[in-house]
Amino acid sequence: MSADRATTLNDARERLDALALEAPSLRAYREGALAVLATKIAFDAAIFHALSPRVPLETGAFVGLDMKTLTASRARWDDLAVELGALRDLANRDGVATDRAVFAPGTRARARFERTFVRTFGTPSVCIAHLVLRGSVRAAIVLLSRRRGGFSRESVAVLKGLLPAISVADALHERLDGARIAAAAVRLTCEDERLTERQRAIVEHVAMGQRNEDIARAMGLSANTVRNHLARIFARIGASNRAELVRLAVFTGSR
Repeated sequence: MSADRATTLNDARERLDALALEAPSLRAYREGALAVLATKIAFDAAIFHALSPRVPLETGAFVGLDMKTLTASRARWDDLAVELGALRDLANRDGVATDRAVFAPGTRARARFERTFVRTFGTPSVCIAHLVLRGSVRAAIVLLSRRRGGFSRESVAVLKGLLPAISVADALHERLDGARIAAAAVRLTCEDERLTERQRAIVEHVAMGQRNEDIARAMGLSANTVRNHLARIFARIGASNRAELVRLAVFTGSR
């Protein structure tokens, strides 16, 4: 670790420690945490929330976003979680993920990112951090930049270095407030007994945001075979789209 980064982290940790003790509510802690991050990482907008449409916005902190647009976008948050499954998966593994690390320019994945996330929030660059405790993602910090490739490796390293302190303090304030949470497992698994083992594996790939062609390559199948499997899975689960499939077969699947 460079001396400059060590100094940056130590200063930020001291401020976060003081905030953890002094913040009067979960929302106040989250607003303060974003203010601390803003002194160390350049971003134009930010979200600190459970990122579930079932958790009230009042528990979150938001910077530089039009609240009417944000509120209207909540109905699509589950869909975005599926569309951006590769970004979510990397954040689950490494703690922090950026669009640049996942969606390479000129790829179909990048085109989907542009159609979904960029169209929704109006910023081409995103850095997402998952707050993980006991194997569950309890909340997320989403930093947005108007510059393409707006988050450097140094920014990612700083955010990673601060995540443990933020995660513990955030969980403490959740408990003190009795706040509603929507913890999700770090590794999404499908255990729905209505499906065969192969079908469950396909659903898990869908949950990671993979398209039929990606699933076919990963499982050694043809794209037509994957398409046929998915048609049967949708009918058996009663899902009308991929996001609904993930909700019904992964988060609330019959066991």
